[in-house]
Amino acid sequence: MQESKVGGPSLIKLGKLANSKDFNALDSQWLTALENPDYTWRELIPIAGQVGRLGAGDRAGTLFETLVGWVGEKQGNTQALAAVREAAKQLPQGVVLRSLLRELYLAENPDFAELPQLLDTLMPAETTLDQAVIMVDLYLQLQQGLFAIDRDFLVPGQVEAVSPTNGVITIRFEDRHAEYGPATVNKLTPRPADHFPALLIYDPSKLVDLAQKDSVAFVKLALQSQRESRLPYRELKDNLTLLLGDKGWKNWWKEAKSTLKRDPLVGMSSGSQPSFWLLRREDHYEERLRRQFDLAKSSLDKLLKVMGYLDELSQEEKQGGCDECADEKLLVHFGNGAAKVAVSVLAKDPALALAGLALHAEVAARGVPVARPNPKAGSQVLAKIADPSKLADDLPEALLQRVLEYLRSTQSEQWGPVWGGVLTRAGKRLCDFITRGLIEGGKDAHLEAALLQGMEKPTSSPELLGWLWRTWHTSGPASKFLKQLPSLSEDKAGTAMFSLLDSVGRLYGMSMDEKHAKLVDSARAALSTQNNRPLLAILEAADRPQSIRWKRIIEKNAGLSPTHRTQLLGFMRSRYADIFHEATREWEDPEIIYTTEDGLRRTQDALNHIIEVEIPEVAQQIGVAASFGDLSENAEYTAALEKRDQLVSRAASLDGELAQAKIISLEMATGDLVNVGVRVTARSLVSGEEEIFTFLGPWDTDTQNQILNYQAPLAQAFMGARKGDQVEFGDDQEKRSWEVLSVESAL
Repeated sequence: MQESKVGGPSLIKLGKLANSKDFNALDSQWLTALENPDYTWRELIPIAGQVGRLGAGDRAGTLFETLVGWVGEKQGNTQALAAVREAAKQLPQGVVLRSLLRELYLAENPDFAELPQLLDTLMPAETTLDQAVIMVDLYLQLQQGLFAIDRDFLVPGQVEAVSPTNGVITIRFEDRHAEYGPATVNKLTPRPADHFPALLIYDPSKLVDLAQKDSVAFVKLALQSQRESRLPYRELKDNLTLLLGDKGWKNWWKEAKSTLKRDPLVGMSSGSQPSFWLLRREDHYEERLRRQFDLAKSSLDKLLKVMGYLDELSQEEKQGGCDECADEKLLVHFGNGAAKVAVSVLAKDPALALAGLALHAEVAARGVPVARPNPKAGSQVLAKIADPSKLADDLPEALLQRVLEYLRSTQSEQWGPVWGGVLTRAGKRLCDFITRGLIEGGKDAHLEAALLQGMEKPTSSPELLGWLWRTWHTSGPASKFLKQLPSLSEDKAGTAMFSLLDSVGRLYGMSMDEKHAKLVDSARAALSTQNNRPLLAILEAADRPQSIRWKRIIEKNAGLSPTHRTQLLGFMRSRYADIFHEATREWEDPEIIYTTEDGLRRTQDALNHIIEVEIPEVAQQIGVAASFGDLSENAEYTAALEKRDQLVSRAASLDGELAQAKIISLEMATGDLVNVGVRVTARSLVSGEEEIFTFLGPWDTDTQNQILNYQAPLAQAFMGARKGDQVEFGDDQEKRSWEVLSVESAL
């Protein structure tokens, strides 16, 4: 096509005229081409440049002059300067362009007082225009008061002065100065007047003003200077604390957090210390939350997203940092979504279904048009949960608290037992919440039952026991309530704490599991509350029999640290030193087997019978079997050999045991503590029935008559006890307890 759509020559035709050196024809059509709206001056400049490259510099200069004049008239000086700068690249030696550049530079920078003389310095006749333009443009970005970076300095600098006579620029880098001339100025990278790091150093008042007027603009400005376009919370806080002080930062963050979160061009991570980044396109906060909810991988994730939004709204409304923060459409989507989650998980996860109902009801309470909550739904779902205490295992604590509040508001009869059940497995923070709620709601019986259950099964309720011990020794309403319960006492609470510490200590000793290590640390910290003062008060108030019991508990406790054990026993020694006079503990000597004379005789007789009767008999059997011939397939021979080996092994074992045997002495059996050779009468603390145990050697055992081997686990539990002591045996599930009524000799 030779002509444009609106008439006049096409760009192709103009190019051909230039290449064929038909400059007169080109001149005659140049102005028409400029007026043609199909073309831009940027498309015409290369054609004039071609004229210059073909040796007609003056003709090219005229074409450029006409083009620049037309652009200035139609589009203004800014575009005219842009045009002449492009032309300088096409015609570096153009005299007319040099004059036009000077004229337009001065017109566009009237406040740059040094520019006229500086142009003389930077645009000498021997310098090509393309190089001069680069230099002038650089100096224009380095006017007094502007900022620049030199990689040799750690901080940005500020231009203090520009010498027009020689082009020397003086820049301050905090407390240092440096000078740059035309030969070295390219070491500098100009930065704009709103360069955030430079303003922090040289003009912080501008940033203070911006932060107070527009928090979003402040963060966006800070982000623009970040190399990775990401601003950590810590850096934002440090900068604003520097500008506004600690109190100013707190007030700023309180008001700005909600605004920043909702800006469509600022990304903000979750959490109390979020990071920020600039978004490439608008993405409104509510749209992001809706998308995250819809794309959540699990039902629990969906509910946590709803709960997080409700918590944010409550916090913002409480602080007054956001007017009309709630988005009704999002709340409706979240409320109905929570109800749908409840329906979808009801069969396989009723705990999560309760959470969905709770959040749906909370959204509905805000007055938004969601599906109407069913008042009977809670009891229907609750009926599917056999053990309410498991709610503490099935739900995150914050979501569980939502469920408990929902049940209290909808289940007038059922909420107390559920709260009490959850208390037995609740964490410390939730223990406070549940206890306060049960007391305020008049559910004392459920609270008492949960506390007693926790004391009976310490390892099932470690957090509750720690909370109980700490709370007992405070002065709040919960402490007053605990102290008035007849079923509880400080002594019982302390005993339960030691039992918990012993159990978790043994668990950790067997498993070395990090989970059990944390339980040990938590139980130790709880027991040592108030620098051990409550515990020491119990030990100080104990009489002698009680002190003996506490001494045994402390000595045998597997969870106490050595330092803590030594401290407690040292305190007890100062009150009852005599209970620390150690009796001989014969039952612990692994080198001796204690027995009665009858037991020793029976065992010696058994050994003699093996040596004198059984081994000779089997030797005779071996001889007879060998006489049958082929020994490789002789079953009688093989069986006889095996029997001989068993008898020899048994004889060797009995011989070794007899070498360790020692007769139980009268002194051992006549002391005031349980030892080998005694008969103990004990009363079961569960049934109240009396039982008689006799503790003799392994060769005297008769379990049908309650004669036990002193080495057996049950017997070992009694060893060392005295009249009045309590003895426990077994784990949490099958623990048995007795009180020792009497200790007498069984010989």
